[in-house]
Amino acid sequence: LVGGGLVSVLDWRWAFWINVPVAVAILIFTPMVIKESVRPAGVKLDVPGAVTVTAGLLALVYGVSMQSWPAFVVGALFIGAFWLVELRAKAPLVSLTLLNRPNIKWGNYAGIVTFVMASGVNFGLTLYMQDVIQLAPFTTGLVFGVPGLVAVIAGVIAGRMIGRYGYRNVLAIGLLVQGLTTAPLLLAGTTASTGLMIIVPSLFLMYFGHVTSVVAYTVTVTSHLDDSQQGLATGLATLSQQIAVTIGIPIFGALVAARSDLLDGVHFAMQVQVVVILVSVALIWFGLRDRGGAAGSPAGRRQEAAPAAEATPAAPVAVQRNVSENPA
Repeated sequence: LVGGGLVSVLDWRWAFWINVPVAVAILIFTPMVIKESVRPAGVKLDVPGAVTVTAGLLALVYGVSMQSWPAFVVGALFIGAFWLVELRAKAPLVSLTLLNRPNIKWGNYAGIVTFVMASGVNFGLTLYMQDVIQLAPFTTGLVFGVPGLVAVIAGVIAGRMIGRYGYRNVLAIGLLVQGLTTAPLLLAGTTASTGLMIIVPSLFLMYFGHVTSVVAYTVTVTSHLDDSQQGLATGLATLSQQIAVTIGIPIFGALVAARSDLLDGVHFAMQVQVVVILVSVALIWFGLRDRGGAAGSPAGRRQEAAPAAEATPAAPVAVQRNVSENPA
């Protein structure tokens, strides 16, 4: 809503300038309200890891956006270097051993998929609404903003559903809803009235599924862990989100550009999203399975709680805490 208003009233550049006063306010008030944390003795910051992963992601995004294979290869090499650095670092930016846990691995994969697809759909629909059916920027922002209010409701409901049905079930269903409700967008044509009749209801359902997936994947990657590992697991979840948001638009931009006609390109991108999400749901459902009970299901949690109580007393408590404290 704010973005559409800025573009309509002022200029598209203000969508970027608006960040400047926010950043200045953060610089001024952060030292006043946040006390300095104490770093454990002998622990050094993982600067090589931060440099390699940042350079790798920048090169990968540039390679996808500009369709530059050399940049893409350079990005892949930096990501490979980052992996090697993390294996040898005493205090790694990302603990690769945690990725061996199914809930960490598949939970983060689900987070990447849900954010890549959501940002891609928003990008494709923005092109469609402004360039195909010729809506004003503010009207386009209104179309996105009103259905987006369902996020508040979805956040509350998702937490309760996870507590009752387990994160595996809710994550799969939320992601499935997000993907399937994109399918009606394939029927959107060149008429504004018909297009909006399809887009607005679809966005309500898609955003509900998306936010449900976000809550569920966050709970997934932070469950069955000691309190000392919660911060690192949350950091991994945030990293997945930032990577996904960064690469989502370049990927969908390339898909749209793969067709000479804009409307055809948008439809093609939506088709790819539906297929990717369906395949991802199957992979996540299979990856989060548990021989003693479905991972993240109420039965599975009961079976895991008994042995975990002897070795790591905090684990069952962490699951309940994450369910209640995840943002709505």
